[in-house]
Amino acid sequence: MKKGILYTILLYLALSLASCSATKFVPDGSYLLDEVKIHTDNKEIKPSDMRLYVRQNPNSKWFSTIKTQLYVYNWSGRDSTKWFNRFLRKIGDAPVIYNESDAIRSQEEIAKAVQNLGYMGASVKRTTKTKKKKLKLFYEITSGKPYIVRTLKYDISDKKIAEYLRNDSTQSMLREGMLFDVNVLDAERQRITDYLLCNGYYKFNKDYITYTADTARNTHQVDLTLHLLPYKTYVGDTPKEHFQYKINKINFITDYDVLQSSALSSIEINDSLHYNGFPIYYKDKLYLRPKVLVDNLRFASGDLYDERNVQKTYTYFGRLSALKYTNIRFFETQNGDSTQLNCYVMLTKSKHKSISFELEGTNSAGDLGAAASVSFQHRNLFRGSETFMVKFRGAYEAISGLQPGYKNHNYTEYGVETSINFPNFLFPFLTSDFKRRIKATTEFGLQYNYQLRPEFSRTIASASWSYKWMQKQKIQHRIDLLDISYLYLPWIS
Repeated sequence: MKKGILYTILLYLALSLASCSATKFVPDGSYLLDEVKIHTDNKEIKPSDMRLYVRQNPNSKWFSTIKTQLYVYNWSGRDSTKWFNRFLRKIGDAPVIYNESDAIRSQEEIAKAVQNLGYMGASVKRTTKTKKKKLKLFYEITSGKPYIVRTLKYDISDKKIAEYLRNDSTQSMLREGMLFDVNVLDAERQRITDYLLCNGYYKFNKDYITYTADTARNTHQVDLTLHLLPYKTYVGDTPKEHFQYKINKINFITDYDVLQSSALSSIEINDSLHYNGFPIYYKDKLYLRPKVLVDNLRFASGDLYDERNVQKTYTYFGRLSALKYTNIRFFETQNGDSTQLNCYVMLTKSKHKSISFELEGTNSAGDLGAAASVSFQHRNLFRGSETFMVKFRGAYEAISGLQPGYKNHNYTEYGVETSINFPNFLFPFLTSDFKRRIKATTEFGLQYNYQLRPEFSRTIASASWSYKWMQKQKIQHRIDLLDISYLYLPWIS
C-alpha cells in the first residue's frame, strides 16, 4: 500500500515536470542553452579539462537526466508580485539563455588552452543545432601536430644560482623531447622560485625567469632557452647578482595590535627581556613563557632564509590557543659586507578566559524537562597555551504514568567534566627536538555523571589520556594511552 502511494507521488511529479515547458520564460528570438558538448581528435586532450574554459553551461540536471531546478522555476507564474511565484523562482534556476558572445570567447579560450599544451596549430570549430527554442552547442577541437622541444639551454649569469640549479637538475620539469607545454614552462618558473626562496634568496620572484623559443622553419621543433635575469632594484640600475640573505637578529613582540599601524615605532612596548639571545618585547605582562616562544620557532640566527621554515613557524604558532594572530616580518640590514635580515615575530593574544551557558528543554513521550550547563575555559592556564575546560551540567524531568510503588517520580542528573590540553608531546625521555617535530598535543580528561530515575540510580566516571597529531595536513592520528570507565549501579527497582 505504501509503495503504491509512493509510486503515485513520483508519477505525479514526473507528469508535472513533463507538462511544464522548459522554454516558458525564454524570450522570442532567443534560445535555451540545452546542451554543450566538446569533441576532440586527440586522446591526449581531455574534453573534461576543456570544460573549464566554457563560459556558459546549461541548467544543471538531477542524476544527469532531469533539469529539476529549471522546471521548479518554470512552475512559477508570470506575476512576480505574488509571493509563491517569487518563492519558486528563488529555489529554482532561471533558464540559461544562449549568448553568442560567450560562445565565441569560449571558443577562443579553448583554442588557446590547447595551443598552450604544445599544439600551436590547434583550432576549434563551433556549431549549433536548434529545435524550437532549444539550442545545442558543439565545440570541435582539431589539435594538429604537436611542437617538441629539440634543444634546451640555460642562460644564467649568476654563477651561484647556476650552481644551485645544476645540483637540483634532477627535479627540473624541462626535458629535451618534451611537448612545448606553456603550463609546464610556467610551473618550472614557480618551482625554481620556490627552490631559491628556500635557499636564502628572499627577494627572488618568478618574474626574473623568462624563456626564448625559436622554431625552425617548416618543422614542429623548438629550441628553448631559459633566462634567469640579474637583480635590479630599479629599472635603470646596473644589473648585479641576486643577494643571498641570512637571518640576523630574531625579536618577539607579544602585544601586536593588528588594527593599529604596522610600523614598529607605533607598537606600544613597556618592558623587555632576553632569553637565550632572543629579545622579547611586551606591553604590561609577558603572558607566554619565553621557552614556549623559542620552541615554536623553526629558524635561527645565522640560517639562510628559508620560506618553508617561515611557513612552519606560522603553523606552529597557529596551534597555540593563547594566540589569535601571528605576523612574521623581515627587514633588510647591512652587516659588514653581507646583507642580512632582522626578523620580528609579532603576536596578538586571544581572549584567554571565557564562560558559556546553555539551556535546553526536553519532551520525552509527553514528559517535560529542562537541562542547563555552564562551562569555563582558560586558553593559557600555565602560560604555555594550555587549554583548560570545566563544565557543569544538571537536568530534571517529571515522569508521569508510573505504576504505584515508586518513591521517586522524577529524573535528575548531575555531571561535571574537565580536560586540559597541552600543545606539545608530554612524555618522559623524549628530546625537545623530537617533541617539536612531531607537533602532537596531549590531553587529559575526567568525567563524572550521576543519574537518578524511579527505576535505578547510576554513577559513571571516566578518565582519559590521549595524544593527537596531524600528518600532511589531511591525516589525523590519535593514540588513547589511557581510557578508563567506571559504572556503579547501587540499586535497580
